Amino acid sequence: MTLQLNQQIIPGHNVKVTIKLPFGDNDLSGQSSSTTSAETGTKAKELTVSLIVPFEKKAWLTDINRLAEAVTQTTGARVIYRISHDAANAIKFYQGKFSGELTLRELDETQGWLVEFMIKEHLSVPERKSQREVITPAKQQGGDVINVQEELDIPPNTDLSAMEKILSKVNDLFGSAFGSDEDETKKESVTRET
Repeated sequence: MTLQLNQQIIPGHNVKVTIKLPFGDNDLSGQSSSTTSAETGTKAKELTVSLIVPFEKKAWLTDINRLAEAVTQTTGARVIYRISHDAANAIKFYQGKFSGELTLRELDETQGWLVEFMIKEHLSVPERKSQREVITPAKQQGGDVINVQEELDIPPNTDLSAMEKILSKVNDLFGSAFGSDEDETKKESVTRET
């Protein structure tokens, strides 16, 4: 079974592909023996490839290395490849980019190099689905919605120091000069009192 990246066949003998689909789980058991865990979604699939390149086919190594190191001209990010492989496409793993490391190891018994690399999924189906979903705001659990402006005011039944009392009066007199008509009426009534 061949593996193609952007319709280019990955050259090599004994090509073996392993696909991992990691599920995000966080252990919630603490010190207990509970098996409770928090699900944190489906993570990006990983396609690990191992193959053998004969010593006389060094050009194959060059081709694989070129694919692994390729970056886009505009952003400088690694190239995202369209993946063509029966098993990958069967589980909707359509595009990815090289991730982790590319390793080459000499194999004396087969007169070649063992080449291993990993391709990590880009823009998975669950990710595309979550991007299309509309995020609804959280519902209030009773009580009135607090106005941000009210939250800035001094709380009731608060003892103010002498300086704070003076500043509060100054704020009432001058701070609302650009406020509403209600603020203007307050200011006029305070001016008449003083």
